Amino acid sequence: MKSSLIMALATAIGILGAGPIKYEANSDELKSREFVITRTENLIVIDGDLDDKGWENASTTDYFLEFQPRDNVKPSEHTEVKVTYDKDNLYVSFKAYADPKDIRASFKKRDQAWMDDFVAIVLDTYGDANSAVMIGSNPYGIQMDALNQGDHEDESFDIIYESKGKITDEGYQVEMAIPFSSLSFPKTDIQEWKVNFYRSLPRGTRAQIVWGGFDRSNPCWICQFGTLKGIQGIEQKGSFEFLPTLVGSQASELDENGTLKNGVSSGEPSLGIKYNFSSSRVAEITINPDFSQVEADEEQVDVNTTFALHYPEKRPFFNEGADLINTPINVVYTRSINNPTGAGRIINRGQKDNWVLLSAFDEDSPYIIPGEEQSFTRLGGKSYSNIFRYKRALNEGSFLGLIATDRRMVNNNGSGSVVGFDTRYRFNDKYQVEFQSVFSHTQEPNDSLLVSTSTFGDNHTFTFDGESFSGNAVKIEFDRNTEHWRLEAGYDHKTPTFRAENGFESSNNSRRIYGQSVWIYHPDNFFTQVIGGFHTGVEHNFDGEQKAKYIVGFGNLSMPRQTRLQFQYVRRLQYRFKDTELNGTYDLRLNLNSQFSERYQFGANIGRHVAAVRSLEVPEEGRLATNRFWVRMQASKQLNVGLSYNFQKMTTMDKKTDYFSGYTTRLRASYQHNKSLGFKVLAQYNDFSKTFQIQPLLTYQPSPFTIFYIGSTQNQNVNTLSYDAINAGQLTNRQYYLKFQYLFK
Repeated sequence: MKSSLIMALATAIGILGAGPIKYEANSDELKSREFVITRTENLIVIDGDLDDKGWENASTTDYFLEFQPRDNVKPSEHTEVKVTYDKDNLYVSFKAYADPKDIRASFKKRDQAWMDDFVAIVLDTYGDANSAVMIGSNPYGIQMDALNQGDHEDESFDIIYESKGKITDEGYQVEMAIPFSSLSFPKTDIQEWKVNFYRSLPRGTRAQIVWGGFDRSNPCWICQFGTLKGIQGIEQKGSFEFLPTLVGSQASELDENGTLKNGVSSGEPSLGIKYNFSSSRVAEITINPDFSQVEADEEQVDVNTTFALHYPEKRPFFNEGADLINTPINVVYTRSINNPTGAGRIINRGQKDNWVLLSAFDEDSPYIIPGEEQSFTRLGGKSYSNIFRYKRALNEGSFLGLIATDRRMVNNNGSGSVVGFDTRYRFNDKYQVEFQSVFSHTQEPNDSLLVSTSTFGDNHTFTFDGESFSGNAVKIEFDRNTEHWRLEAGYDHKTPTFRAENGFESSNNSRRIYGQSVWIYHPDNFFTQVIGGFHTGVEHNFDGEQKAKYIVGFGNLSMPRQTRLQFQYVRRLQYRFKDTELNGTYDLRLNLNSQFSERYQFGANIGRHVAAVRSLEVPEEGRLATNRFWVRMQASKQLNVGLSYNFQKMTTMDKKTDYFSGYTTRLRASYQHNKSLGFKVLAQYNDFSKTFQIQPLLTYQPSPFTIFYIGSTQNQNVNTLSYDAINAGQLTNRQYYLKFQYLFK
């Protein structure tokens, strides 16, 4: 009896000590899962309640496993999903069980609730594992959609769907109706889509939960989706969409007497017309489009850089189809189309063949002229741009692509063209290769816009003097991935005469060989994930001169309370700039980010560097300190406040003299009354340029494409005002604007 008791106790202790039971997830088994749904003939009202008769015979699953941070174990909370459809919509409901006191949820604008509790369905309607659409909602029905492209997610992607959420005594539940007209899918009677279901559970850690689990040894998440079956007899008939827009503005600037003078009020209509040929092909034209950005670009510190700065694309017209256009070499940068008076595009998504054609007439096109150690930027005037991209799906996660771009300036006869091909081929779950090769031809204008004594290539000058030249760029990378190891090796080059008129390549004349090794471990203790690795590379120019040799060590520690510590050390074993050897340079960076509660988030980014002082005629080494701090507070379910501070200071090596010192700071406060109505104020100050900007904005957005907003941008330049004017809050310029846009379907 005693021995039996001891044995039972020992067994119990052993079970408890072993932790949660791990379910083995095999990639092939995951891909073979099927979720068969049936059609409903009963009405489903999207109100957050799950009592409609249409749900009674809906297909159900509750087989969810946590794959991050724990590896395929039973989650701490239960989740149920139901799916059905009718002739117009795909219906999805989630019951997410949890203690209501633990649920993290708030009212935010669309696509800004990713740190909340949320649920989502993820669809790869063509089954090629090259991209998938994530469609989700937080507990209040706040919509979040994104386009997953394997190695990254594009949150600017938007579709129209209905969602409602409701917090209950058992947790929360969400209903969604996804119109088939919002999706792209093959033109066949019987549909078979790849699918997964996802739940984010932010508590002490951010648990990620999916249907059936995830095989960590296979980095292709989309490749491991199951199959959604049962949908048949649906189609997208040809239909028009009209998107009229009215924009009004009034600008004021200082006159010669230092008085802010009101300018003439103006208003401009625009019209977008879209025709959906089918579920896989759409054509769109826009006349006099309003491509203004609702929010100003965040100030970037560029005191010690000689290269152009990259800003994200925020305009919806250009973000649609971005998954097709993006390539490893940045030959397409849609912000090179700066202020178009007209634009059009056709997007085709097929079972295997995908392509997009984009054309635009631009009023004020920027030049980004790359060089070996610097780039030049200029505004060049009117231009015609054409961009064509083709991708053919191969096996899962693999494709072959072609790209061609062409820009013709109107006033100065300048032009630039790029043509090339690229591929990603997955040999199996572990090995893949990516390759791209592009060729460019440039015809410089005869224009005083750019005059420079610097030369490149075969004694070409950067001056716009009508020269004609061609160049090329290549990138190839091999990857090996297992559960705990990531290995990559690659080569890339850009010739001195390579340019991408419609792209963003701010430097050229380089040849680089690099390699990287990453180790990933998931301990079941204080640390939930440990990542360490190194990166090394050697860079030459096309004259055979070695420009840089470096080694990088880095690490990432994930801890409780959704806290992450990252560090990176870059040691340049050799570095050459402006014919000067600077071999003592290094970068040391330490980043800390935490969302330790529902209400508070903070981060700190600290850097200490020995770097080249690029502004000097003969560069020398200097000490650079960079500090960035930010904090966000969810003061209530509707009110969110964020503050950031970015400081940079560079001194001589003995710290006795400053080369530069300054900071930027940004305050952002937003109040979201409900899903559609919100108000925000953005204020930012740049100490380097002595400029202050404040931007209040009232927005009503019942759908991604129906928008009303009214706001202003007010600027103060300290350098151009007297001391008294600054104290009085004198503005140097101001703009009021409003926009009304409504989607007719």
